[in-house]
Amino acid sequence: MRPSARVLLGLSLLSLVEPVSLASAQEAPATATAPPLAGWSNGSMFLRSPDNAFLLFPGGRLQVDGYAFRRDTAKMPNDTFLVRRARVEMFGWIGSWFGFSIAGDFALAPAGAANPVAQSWTNATDDYVMIAPWQDLAMLQVGQFDAPFTLENRTSDKYFDFMERSITVRSFGIPSNKEVGAMLHGLLPDAVAYYSVGVFNGDGQNFKNADSNFDVLGRAWIAPFALAKLAGLENVEVGGSFWAGQRGPTGLPLANLTTQGGFAFSDGKGTSTASATTAAKPLELHQREELRAFAIELDVPVLHRYGLRFEYVYKRQDLDIDDVSAAAMGKLTPLSNAQLRGFSAYGELWWWAIGDDTIIGRPGLQLPPRWKAFGVEPPKHGLMFAMRVERLDAHITSSTPSGIPSVGRDSTLGGTAVTSFELGANYWYSKRFRATLNYVHNRFDGGSQGVKNAIAKNAGAGEDELLARVAIAL
Repeated sequence: MRPSARVLLGLSLLSLVEPVSLASAQEAPATATAPPLAGWSNGSMFLRSPDNAFLLFPGGRLQVDGYAFRRDTAKMPNDTFLVRRARVEMFGWIGSWFGFSIAGDFALAPAGAANPVAQSWTNATDDYVMIAPWQDLAMLQVGQFDAPFTLENRTSDKYFDFMERSITVRSFGIPSNKEVGAMLHGLLPDAVAYYSVGVFNGDGQNFKNADSNFDVLGRAWIAPFALAKLAGLENVEVGGSFWAGQRGPTGLPLANLTTQGGFAFSDGKGTSTASATTAAKPLELHQREELRAFAIELDVPVLHRYGLRFEYVYKRQDLDIDDVSAAAMGKLTPLSNAQLRGFSAYGELWWWAIGDDTIIGRPGLQLPPRWKAFGVEPPKHGLMFAMRVERLDAHITSSTPSGIPSVGRDSTLGGTAVTSFELGANYWYSKRFRATLNYVHNRFDGGSQGVKNAIAKNAGAGEDELLARVAIAL
């Protein structure tokens, strides 16, 4: 066959085959587009490797507050704007088992002097390594993070119902908030129960162990309606926490008791009385020997729109009354033993007028972020109102020898009590932007000098605060 004939034959065959090929191409399914390696999905930023072996979730939070106090005297705290929190954060996964959190806060106060020891680091917040071989069922977390004591303490400050945790939790229950140690925790299938238990230094955020002792803390709850799958009641839970600790001969100072706006009504400080041969000396209450505490919690959300919450904390803690004249050099002089005993409790009602609580997620449950299939959902608006009433009633007694009758003058020895009424409104645009307004009325009573000082500063037993916040949480 001549070349020209072969060319003609080839063109003829092509004219027969080409329509079939085009039809087949149209019928073939389009190749699926691979999810992006970086972006914003399901409300979170992410970076990932193609096989998801390495995942990063960059984040951060910024909270700008305004505080205003009723000022019947010039001794009240100043009305002010302040940057309450300014954090840069990163959570990541290395493979499917190993996670980590790295976070620092630019708004933390500078470290104080040694008393009797100084902070070991200053700006760290949630910094830990996690091992999770069975997803959320069992996770080992080692580092610094919110300690497992009370529901509120395990709720991120990004998603509080009010601007700060309650007096019950923040001031009385666990003032340290974060502890350094190791915790095993997990969520059972269908979220029917949660457990957590850990061993910690027990000295609070950014402190290495001040002695050779460790604290054991734990929290657990059960959701009785989750197994029955009752729609709208599946997140109802009842639970409790415990705290057992041991301090060295003399530990860190007893934490101040403050209102939501930071007004102190007990600071654990005092001054001894001067004599003809002895000058007056600064005194402080410091932790010593045993700490025992337990808490009870009840959370009842209904249809994700309404709910009530209750927490109760009991604490017994051994203390020293110390001469702190040489505390900056790590030297304290114990003068007498003391002990704190008391309780605090709050009850709260909340209501979402617009949206519901699925915008911000379940309180008291800090689970690690995980990769989800790429998805885009329009931001939701939410308007939530809350009302909280709480009561703190604590007493500090001392075995002060009769030879030093005034060792506790101006200290918190005696009864310290406060009843607090709080109203809050929160506007949410997704869970990433929040505007909050709180009104707080505190009423002080009790015989301690700390309460007397607070009443004198305020020119009365009733103290009022108006607090506002705008916040971003990535």
